[in-house]
Amino acid sequence: MDRLDPRCAVTGIERMRKTTPLRRSLLFVPGAEQRKLERSREATADLLVFDLEDSVAPDHKARAREQVADHIRSVGSSGPEMAARVNPPESPNFEADLEAVVSAGVRTIMLPKSQSPEGLRQAAASAARLEARIELTRGSVRLLALVETAAGISRVETLAGADSRIDALCFGNADFSLDMRLPAADTSAGVLLHARCRLSIAAAAAKVAAIDGVCLAVRDAAAFREEGNLALRLGFEGKLCIHPAQVEIANSIFTPTADQIEAAQRVIEGWKAAVADGKGVFALDGKMIDPPLVDIQQRIIDRAKQAGVLEKA
Repeated sequence: MDRLDPRCAVTGIERMRKTTPLRRSLLFVPGAEQRKLERSREATADLLVFDLEDSVAPDHKARAREQVADHIRSVGSSGPEMAARVNPPESPNFEADLEAVVSAGVRTIMLPKSQSPEGLRQAAASAARLEARIELTRGSVRLLALVETAAGISRVETLAGADSRIDALCFGNADFSLDMRLPAADTSAGVLLHARCRLSIAAAAAKVAAIDGVCLAVRDAAAFREEGNLALRLGFEGKLCIHPAQVEIANSIFTPTADQIEAAQRVIEGWKAAVADGKGVFALDGKMIDPPLVDIQQRIIDRAKQAGVLEKA
């Protein structure tokens, strides 16, 4: 077996994903409701998504846009990461939404009804033009593609890699259910489960994050936990939330446990020793460990540090 250069101890996935933001919980905040905007300051979500789309009536779009921009300016860089769900790129409100929230300080944009790579590239081009106009570093504006139609799921593999600005694919299960004319919205079975699996696989293939959809049972903590635990097993990294009570549950589900951290640390230490000895694989507890398994454990360590449950070196 060839000797392994110790300089290669950091594997490919770690290099690629080490700067990915921690987005375990993404809380929607209606942009037209000033009271909820103010209360969002107290939220413990990793990402606040100020909504200018579905929660805002057509006649209130301009006012909501102004309110959200004012709120973003008042908060500044304090608190959790902020994003905005703007209206779709083909809508008359898109350009105004984008300019308002980015000029106010938001750098993450959720794009609803993402269903074609051309639409995502159109949005990315708009972001690039805006960056140039207001003198932001090119690539500052990041995109979260919300896939919520049958057309979007049918093309999800092409959406994930449509543009380098895309950080994540998010599943819009409520609108997807309507588009599919489903009488029930059980995300653990049938075509909804199929769509979740397909989106998660597409995201992993493109090396972007996969974010699971909402749990509509806002007062049912057990239902949310069940959905979230299944999402974790399906490869999702976070979950969309529509009520502040869901946030802590999501954060708990998508944070590595103490046992997972301990196991990951043992693998990483064993890997370092193997590399120092010129080996490309090693055995731990009777199991063969190779680089792909090390990558998975390194990701656990990285997420634990981001979540603040493991001290950074």
